[in-house]
Amino acid sequence: MRTPTNKQIDGIARASPTRRLAFWVGGALGILWASPLTAVGMILALPVLLWRGKVHVVRTKTPALMISGPVADYILDRHPFGPMCAMAIGHVVIAEKRGLTPQVLTHELAHVRQAACWGILFPIAYLAASVWAVLHGQDAYWHNVFEVAARRAEKHA
Repeated sequence: MRTPTNKQIDGIARASPTRRLAFWVGGALGILWASPLTAVGMILALPVLLWRGKVHVVRTKTPALMISGPVADYILDRHPFGPMCAMAIGHVVIAEKRGLTPQVLTHELAHVRQAACWGILFPIAYLAASVWAVLHGQDAYWHNVFEVAARRAEKHA
């Protein structure tokens, strides 16, 4: 799934009232459904915010808060599963300043959309997809269907 462009978002603004209502209701339900994960993301982002962190609102079909700062850089460089540029938890993206490219942001926004669809079940589904990959002799990360979908979205950015 691609991240909508400003032109597409403007198109929604010019759509019929029924279509606009469906767009906003769907978005609100996705945010509500993922709110427990977003709360965890905000708790994890709190140290980043307290130590010279910055917050940016990412305005897409599925909105997100992007949090960055020196603590985010430190945490992401030393993540237990290996260094990473960003990670999404609910509607929160914790991002490293140096490595955040449009493709990486698109990848993380794909995970935000997945969280909006799966809600509190997303971590369980993600883990199950990793276990499924391992049981089939594949890598838990590279062959996880959620990661495959996020990489596909990234290529279309």
